Amino acid sequence: MSRVFQLAQAVKLSLILGMTTSTLLLGSHLKVDADSRTTAHRQLQNTKVKLAQNSPAISRFQTLAEADELYQKGQLQAAENLYRKVKPDFATSDRRRTAIYEVEQLPGDGQVYWRNANEGLQQNLDSKIFLPLQLLLSNYPEFIKGHLLLAEACDKKPEACKSNAKDGQPKNALEVLERAVELYPDDPELLKAKIKALAKEQRFLEASIAARQFATIYVDYPEAPEFEKLAEKNLQRHHSKLNDDLRFQGIFSTVVGGVKAFSTKDWQSGVSGFETISMLLQGESAFGKEVADKLVKQYQQEGKLLEDPQVLNYVRGIGGRLEPLMGRKFDYEYYVIQDSEINAFALPGGKVFVNVGAILGTNSEAELAGLLSHEISHAVLSHGFQRVAQSQFIRGLSNVIPISNMFQEMVGKEYSRENERQADILGTRVLSKAGYAADGLRNLMATLNAKSGGKEQTSWQSTHPAPAERVAYLEGLIKSNNYNRYAFEGVKKHQEIQNLIQGIAPSQDSKPAASQPAKKPPKGKPNSRTKPTRGIVAIAAGLTRDNIEIRIDGGKVESDRNFTINFIVENRSDRAFAFVPLYAEVVTESGKKLKTRFSSAQAQVPAGGSIKGEVQVLGQSWNSQGSQNLTLVIKESTGGGRIFRIPF
Repeated sequence: MSRVFQLAQAVKLSLILGMTTSTLLLGSHLKVDADSRTTAHRQLQNTKVKLAQNSPAISRFQTLAEADELYQKGQLQAAENLYRKVKPDFATSDRRRTAIYEVEQLPGDGQVYWRNANEGLQQNLDSKIFLPLQLLLSNYPEFIKGHLLLAEACDKKPEACKSNAKDGQPKNALEVLERAVELYPDDPELLKAKIKALAKEQRFLEASIAARQFATIYVDYPEAPEFEKLAEKNLQRHHSKLNDDLRFQGIFSTVVGGVKAFSTKDWQSGVSGFETISMLLQGESAFGKEVADKLVKQYQQEGKLLEDPQVLNYVRGIGGRLEPLMGRKFDYEYYVIQDSEINAFALPGGKVFVNVGAILGTNSEAELAGLLSHEISHAVLSHGFQRVAQSQFIRGLSNVIPISNMFQEMVGKEYSRENERQADILGTRVLSKAGYAADGLRNLMATLNAKSGGKEQTSWQSTHPAPAERVAYLEGLIKSNNYNRYAFEGVKKHQEIQNLIQGIAPSQDSKPAASQPAKKPPKGKPNSRTKPTRGIVAIAAGLTRDNIEIRIDGGKVESDRNFTINFIVENRSDRAFAFVPLYAEVVTESGKKLKTRFSSAQAQVPAGGSIKGEVQVLGQSWNSQGSQNLTLVIKESTGGGRIFRIPF
């Protein structure tokens, strides 16, 4: 094999892997004598250019990058045209039909089905109830009252509902409503009926989440305040039922000092069933924090925590776009672990851990966002917390088990089919609402399946099985809900972060965490503010409403009492958006206004445009230990009069 051909092959591999030629050649064992270096270098460059022009992977990347740029500028149709060039369609299906509410809007046969079903209810004839309703919804799923009537019939006649259901048709009232809400998630009447059905089955947490999601995503709907109250009511009922269940399993009086005892133990120590139950009774946020603190300490001792501000800002920025749409308010925290396995997990209370391998193994920001959205959904839906609460750990009250085993119980086992489907539904919905390509998670699963080829799986695949039918299910979920696959992919920024992690473009702000041993946080009150380190800091948060996104993206500590945060306003709507910096505020949890100084290039954002700005917070120290417990408030001055509150 000639030297030039060897070099050309090396360059081709370097393009595919995203590495520089010099880095690759250093370990390639190729030898080039001094006399031929100049010629070889010229041939290398020519070969590299040709490969870059012809490589399908490079061409796809360039197309997606160009589409992303158009999308961010608000040129949505032009962006979609480019996305479609490199994203083949799923199997063809009809787009979701517009909902209708009146019988008169149905065609003649639909009105006959409706009349027969109502007559069947009056005559108490099962066959005359269920068959007409099934035919009605099969042909006209857009008729909302049809779903509500079938759910009512199934609630009154559960056995008849089940026996009359054909293959693939819902067999009970809740399944009827879940199918309907998947088709029309923004319909208040369907959602109220679903919440009522969930509460009847004592699934109070899911009822609370469903209500809070609606109130969060459809904040401008007049029904939003009603759903906020429903969310709080069902969350209280969930807490009450959980406490009763836990006490029934062995605790009838508080185990004094249980949580304190747990907090003094290290990762290898054991914890008794008494201590576990006592800790669970404190709630999932407190429980998740205790386990997360132990895990972080373990990673710090092993030198595995990556603390580069640019990487952390990137991950937290993605999380900041997802959190407000999740339906539960947790104190979300994000950690990046120096582990090459493609894996991520979220502990109860929103403590999210992402392996470097997950960043390197995904092809775009949308894929990574899909992974995070899915994992956060598991935490929001209390899957890990409930698994521990129902495990054998608390059945033997005197048994002692390692804390690490408890962690394995939460995130190290395969989730049930129901848990996975719930996380798929919530995660994909939030991914789409956050403005990412809705097929991010679907694409990641398809890629992992193709790579594994039925052989060795990644860590994430071992706990999140993704057979072909599940990929197909995600495709169906995206199609039936009309989620947008042709939205932001984020390939360019994602590649920059991948290169940064691999050392191709070292961060200007910090050295890798491995060369900076993590310092122990100073002792003191949990929420006390310690003297901050000056310089660039990682912080991310965001809120999206009606295609207007305002997000916080990094900041800088300037002194012990002053810091600045960067904010970005993106307008993806079809009309201008404006705010008055004079009325923008930063407030504390108690509502106290802090002294601030806002600056931005302009205060009006044209349709499809974006602006960047800064807000300097004066007389307030930076909390290096986590959340600032502050809220950025920006008030719209254009017609909508909306108020954006972004906690950070």
